Order: sequence, then C-alpha cells, then structure tokens
Amino acid sequence: MKNLAILLVSALVITSVGACVPGPTTQQHLESATWLGVVGAGVGALIDKDNPWRGAVIGGAIGSVAGYGLAEITQRAAEEAASRRQTVTYHNPNSNEWVQADPVAYDNGYATVRTRTWKDRQLTDDRYLRVPAY
Repeated sequence: MKNLAILLVSALVITSVGACVPGPTTQQHLESATWLGVVGAGVGALIDKDNPWRGAVIGGAIGSVAGYGLAEITQRAAEEAASRRQTVTYHNPNSNEWVQADPVAYDNGYATVRTRTWKDRQLTDDRYLRVPAY
C-alpha cells in the first residue's frame, strides 16, 4: 500500500511539473523526456537494491524532467538564433555542457536552425529544427 501511495504521489508531481512548463511541447521534448526517463528508471532500479521499483520510479522521474529541460533549452536557443539571425550559444559551467544554434535558412516565415549539444567537448546531439522566424 505504501508503494502504491509513493507511485501515485510521484505521478502527480511529474504531471504537475509538466503542466507548468510554458510553450508548446514538441516531438523533440517528448523523445528526450522518454529516453532519459527510461535510462533514469534503469539506473534507479540498479542503484536501489532494497526496492528496485522505488528506484525505477524516482530515476525515471528525474530522467524525464532532465530530458525535457534539455529539449527546452535547445528549442529556446533555436528560436533565439532565428529571431536574431545569428549564432546563439548557451553554456552550463556546472555540467560543462554547451548548446549552439546556427540559423541555416529562412523560408516562408520559418527558419531552419542547426542545433548542436556538447558535453565535455564531445558532440552529443546534432539536429536541424524548423522554428518560426519572428
């Protein structure tokens, strides 16, 4: 019964946090949150030897929030690069992660922006996003 209560409270917290995020949720947001949630659940289950289900729920929640946050930062960098019409770079000195967005093309009110993410000088993500050009 206690595990069910923990699971329900965790689901409620995750849903509440997700509902408070401003802006549209894109496919990239969903993919990043899903993949990092799955990885977090696996790691959490391995770490919590006494109760792997609890570890999986907590790890999955943390991974999902982190994945959504990374996708949101990438999306904001792309939108800012499109509106400024120049390269935008975000850096997190705590984790040594970089996000760089370069506008590539403008077409019918939209911009194609190349976003790249690095962690410790290693490229971890490279994709093209189509965002509105303000």
